[in-house]
Order: sequence, then C-alpha cells, then structure tokens
Amino acid sequence: MRMNFHIELKILPLLLLPWLLLTACQSDYTEEALQKAREFTLDQTRMLPEVSRNYIRYATPALQTRIIFRHRPMRLTEYEHLDRNVDFNPAYDPKLDTIVSQFVWNPPEAGYSVIAIGRSRRNLSYWEPLKVILKNTASYRTDYENARAAAIRYVTNYMLYLSPLERVRVRTSETEVRETNFDLEYMFEEQLESSADEWKNFLQSLKEQRDRRQFSLIWKADDPKKRIVITGFGSVGGLDNWAPACGMVIPAAQLNEYTQSTYLKGPDEPVSPENTAP
Repeated sequence: MRMNFHIELKILPLLLLPWLLLTACQSDYTEEALQKAREFTLDQTRMLPEVSRNYIRYATPALQTRIIFRHRPMRLTEYEHLDRNVDFNPAYDPKLDTIVSQFVWNPPEAGYSVIAIGRSRRNLSYWEPLKVILKNTASYRTDYENARAAAIRYVTNYMLYLSPLERVRVRTSETEVRETNFDLEYMFEEQLESSADEWKNFLQSLKEQRDRRQFSLIWKADDPKKRIVITGFGSVGGLDNWAPACGMVIPAAQLNEYTQSTYLKGPDEPVSPENTAP
C-alpha cells in the first residue's frame, strides 16, 4: 500500500507538468475575451428577438482591433524628469499595448450588426467590456444619402448667394424629395442665353437625361414661403445615380405646380396650402 502511494506521488508532478507549461506560456486570450463579450452582450440585448440572441450565443463573431496607447516602458529618472541613466533603454513590449477590440455579430436578415466593444492588452488579456451597440446595416437609404451629398456639394460650389443660415441648413438637415416636371430649358433660357457656350452645354446635359426621372431635393429658405430646390435626374427606379442639373430658390406655391408626387417627405414639413400639392 505504501509503495503504491509512493508511486502515485511521483507520477502526480508528471501529470501536472503539461498543464503548468500551458498555463505559463499562454499568449492568446481570444477565447476568454470572447466568452466575456458574449455574456455581456446577451445581458445587454434582452430586447432582441431570440433568433438574434441565439446567433450571438453560438456563432463566431468577427474581431476588429485598434491601438489606443502603445506601451511606454518606464525609465529611471531624477528630479525634473531628467534621465538618471542614459544608457538604460528598456525594451518596448508590444504585448502590453492597450487596444480597443470589438466582437461583431451579423445576424442573418436582421438588418443590423451587434457589436461588443471593450479594451484589453494586444493579446486580449484583461479584456473588459465598455458597451454594446446595434449598427444598422440596411442599405435602403443609400441612394438618398448619395443624392443628398451631391445636392450639398452643388449648393456649396454654385449657390453662393444663399445666406449663411440657409447654407448651414442645407448641410446639416434632412431634405424632402419630390418627383418634379420642371421645364428647365424654358426656365433658364433668359439666364443663360448671354453665355452661348454655357447654354449649349446646359441643353446638351438635358438631352442626355431624357430617359431619366426628374427629382428635386428641397430645403426651407429663410423666407418661410420659399424653398431651396436642387433639381436633377435619377434612374427610372428612383434616386439611383441622381445628379444635380440646377439649383434655384422659388416660392413654395410654384414648386407645388411642378410637383408630380412626394418621393420622400421632409422633416417637420407642415401641412399648409403652400406646401400641399394641388
């Protein structure tokens, strides 16, 4: 009995040695960080459908990282932060960099991503959660955003006569979109006839848009009865590849005369006679 006990005591260190070596040499803490992120995310997203929560439980997320602070080894210093030993150059250890890391789940057909953001060392050791966000991945407003950006560039470059407040309003607020039928060739004939080349180029640009739908992006002017209108042409299906053709400030009543339909309602647009199409 004593012999068997003695043999077991000798074997025990040999059995523990691989475990001790693995523990001491661990350099990747991804699994531990992922487990913390998953638990934190599930706790913060109880309002989501169970299908999405199951995706978080079992699916492998994408990992994205970015450095916050690089490791700066401490140096021996005297008073006034002067180096005490100029020959002492402590080594930089990249494993001690502080990073922000986020685990990203993309539940299928959900229209959003679930992102757990945290901070840690570069090898994901000491990972701590900061917050969970839901990022909308739906692309249904992509054409609108591209058209709005193009209209803003047109205003910035060509409508310098607008007031500072009007220019700020165009850059920072949402826009109303209407399908319109302005006769641009007739409306701008008097303004451009003095410049033959410009008028010729303008007419040529209109001919190239014959088979495309006309859409106008609209903002309020300083005068409550007027509107800032950027008219251009999109595709047959909508705002895809919309490009501006001209810009103008016109009465809201005149805008209504050339409105075929409201494609996208503007923010806080009151219902009044001058804002309602006949």
